[in-house]
Amino acid sequence: MEPITRAIIVLDQASGSLREDDGRTLGLDLAPGVRSGCIEFLAGGVETILVVPGLAEAELAADFSGFAPEGVRVVGVGALGYIGAGAAAALAGEGAGTALVSADRRLRSDALQAGFVPAPHPALLGMLARGAEPGAARIVGPKAALERLAAGGDLVPMQFQPAGGTDWSLIALASEDRLTDAVLAGLTLQPIDYDPRTEDLVWARIDHPDEHLREALAGRRILYAEPGQILIALGPEDSADAFHVHGAHGHSELLAPDPGLMRMPVPEAAEFELPVVGRLPEILEAVEVDPAIRRLILMARPSCKSVTAQYAADLDRYSGVTALDAAGPIVSRHSRHPDNKRAEAALLSDLRAMGYCATRHDFVHAGETHSNIIADLPGVGRFRIRPDILDRYRRILREPVGPPPIGRLPSGFAALLDDSGLADGLADLPDAVVRYEVERILKLYPWYPWWKLACPVPGIGAGLVVVGAHMDSTAGFDPAYSAPSDPAPGRDDNASGLAGILSLARHFRSLAGRLTHTVRFCFFNAEESGLVGSKAYAGRLKAMGAPVRAVICMDMIGYNSDLNRIFEIHAGYTDPAIRDLSLPLADRVAQAAADYGRLAPAQIYRGTSWNGAPDRTVYDGAINRSDHAAFHQQGYGAVLASEDFFMNLPSEPSADANPNYHRATDQVTDTAYARDIVCAVARAVTQLAG
Repeated sequence: MEPITRAIIVLDQASGSLREDDGRTLGLDLAPGVRSGCIEFLAGGVETILVVPGLAEAELAADFSGFAPEGVRVVGVGALGYIGAGAAAALAGEGAGTALVSADRRLRSDALQAGFVPAPHPALLGMLARGAEPGAARIVGPKAALERLAAGGDLVPMQFQPAGGTDWSLIALASEDRLTDAVLAGLTLQPIDYDPRTEDLVWARIDHPDEHLREALAGRRILYAEPGQILIALGPEDSADAFHVHGAHGHSELLAPDPGLMRMPVPEAAEFELPVVGRLPEILEAVEVDPAIRRLILMARPSCKSVTAQYAADLDRYSGVTALDAAGPIVSRHSRHPDNKRAEAALLSDLRAMGYCATRHDFVHAGETHSNIIADLPGVGRFRIRPDILDRYRRILREPVGPPPIGRLPSGFAALLDDSGLADGLADLPDAVVRYEVERILKLYPWYPWWKLACPVPGIGAGLVVVGAHMDSTAGFDPAYSAPSDPAPGRDDNASGLAGILSLARHFRSLAGRLTHTVRFCFFNAEESGLVGSKAYAGRLKAMGAPVRAVICMDMIGYNSDLNRIFEIHAGYTDPAIRDLSLPLADRVAQAAADYGRLAPAQIYRGTSWNGAPDRTVYDGAINRSDHAAFHQQGYGAVLASEDFFMNLPSEPSADANPNYHRATDQVTDTAYARDIVCAVARAVTQLAG
């Protein structure tokens, strides 16, 4: 491989994100490892360019001093979207000797044709700079041995899960030396013949193999297979749709490089350790919420009618029954259909009308930019920075940096440091890191958008309770389905869950300022394309050290043709330790439903395998097939609430699986049943956030 003399990093879900507010760019947050990697490249004489979609050249003047390492050239390329290799070449000159890093396989393919050396993640640049071209492999052995192998560097995980018995399986990109180390350590190694420069890996689940599978696999590159699972490669022109097998009930998961995948998340604590810098305790205020009021909130069981008053109207709007916006009803929410963008915009509008500071979390996939939609009800925590001090800091940290001799510090910063007593602790730090130190001291972490002045800031000690649903739809089981144009109303899958999260958001507005922990409402995009949006988002939360204390997702909560009112709670996962973190959440949702008394007792799935139906102690058919899985994979406790979809015990009524699953006929739901599931989740979330 030719020596790398220049590196272009495209800012996306693998490398970081912009800070923006009201159309103004305020800075950026690089993913852990990107900053140190850039410094390593610069020290080795590798010119490093950070390309930022959504950033105009006019916004660059001094705004990024201190945000990117000194010497890194930050270049804006205008509106979000597919930038193309031509734009990259115009920025960097000839492609020879230039590495281009992007999570987008289409851009990587175009870059390769233009003479660049593409890579799917910045963590691979160190290998490339040293001339070590990464290869893919599946490595099997004891968990501790695989963790030691990964800790040695030059290895980026893509999937890590038990493989049967005491062995674990690691799919990773690694240098030749690291793969040799695996062989010397006595581990089982199977090379994977895919090209990370231009392809993505997809792990496909096949529940019921039959003759339809042969048709579905025609033209696919099968890289690995075991009973019920297939690893395939998607090229730059291949569809990003879910891997659908008519009658076999398949589902897929995109495997992306993730350096943090094998690390446990930062533990969520009831009260964060307070920094001891200057006179910081003097600018803190204890949060006082009347304990009697809090007890009433936690014990309350509001009427389900009030909690879900607008559920039916939201369900109709987002499934094409009534007009979504001024343009009329939508046809599909598939991520490749134009109406998906209308759904994104409508969710933002609905949440902002409720009084939330709703934001986008952008990610790229197969040549397109998509958005998860996020909104927070901030928790009060246990302490807060005095509002006058915090407001002044937030405003100053939003300012462009001043000219020398102030250097990288915004004007007026030094005086405020003195006023708050923080200057003593920062006096010996270089200007380039003072901004980051102040953010750290004041607990201004990028896992919530503190720089948006309209967004309230959670208190110190507030953890994060995530409630989510995927917003996209598909009719991929219909013959000759065309995602960009064909109808996919997805009323059950998953307008039913989407409307449920909107109901929760409306209900929890009445509890603003009364809950200890932050409730985050998430609408994940491109779930049907391989859990793409939720995996990008869960990885970001972990990388940013978010204090996630619970995750509850809703997916397909509306189909109930037999009137038995059975519903499922999925806590199962291949790693028993993560399953055990999830079981208390499942029990809480089940108890909340029992308290309402309107549903049949919850079926709690606690298995560590997707085989073994119908025994729910060993089996969970939802493992790795909905958005809660993205959080399981990052080490968080998470559960999924759904309708009676999977096989039941012989002593129970037959399962009531929706025959319209992933078809254009998905237009039938039992609204009252879905609303009752939403109310159970609402009660559980109140207790978790209280």
